[in-house]
Amino acid sequence: MTDSARRRSRERLEERERIILEAATELFASAGFHATSTRKIAAAAGVSEGTVFHYFGSKNELMLAILDRFYNHTLNPRAAEILDTIMGTEDRLRELALHHVFSLTRNNALMMRLLQVYVGVDLEFIGQNQESPLRLLNRAYVGHLDRILREGAERGELRPDMELRPLRDVFFGTLEYGLRTHVYRHGTEGLEGYVDQLLNPLLQGLRKTAVDDPEPQATLERLDAVCTRLEETAKRLER
Repeated sequence: MTDSARRRSRERLEERERIILEAATELFASAGFHATSTRKIAAAAGVSEGTVFHYFGSKNELMLAILDRFYNHTLNPRAAEILDTIMGTEDRLRELALHHVFSLTRNNALMMRLLQVYVGVDLEFIGQNQESPLRLLNRAYVGHLDRILREGAERGELRPDMELRPLRDVFFGTLEYGLRTHVYRHGTEGLEGYVDQLLNPLLQGLRKTAVDDPEPQATLERLDAVCTRLEETAKRLER
């Protein structure tokens, strides 16, 4: 087989896999995981049921493949880009928030519904106390938020006494709950402005203030001493 033939064969296999994943995504999100059979997925994808099992050993593997693609092809690349290209902490948080909600609302919020469906499936299949594939995917993604918060605190832009775990829940929980109510009432119209409204209370609570400085008086005294030395240096230069 020539290189060109091998490439065409690989492209056909990848295209068939993509079609199966898209069909399963639509059915899982609309009909539910348990109500969707591999036979229905095969029919929607235009392939045999045996072909579905050739690519994916079970419905659970198929669901995980869908979510893995969503996290690693959609969520994580842009989140990493935000960290690499934006330096301001509040700008980073806003861009991550917008990226999160617009990723979930593509195709009429299909992925958000799918994630909600899978939470129950995940717990049912592997148990709440075990390390699940979904938790591993989610941990890698929320790690971008953790880094934004830690670096913001290190630069003195955010409060130093933050607890990351509740902040993750507040950040993503607020966005996803607000997203559901907004999309239900208005679709995606005005969604960016609504995200800003959701973020404002969180940002106000995270900003570092003078009260957060453990020794505000000492800090002021040090600044005053620096100013005095600068004034003395300026006078000597003038002389």
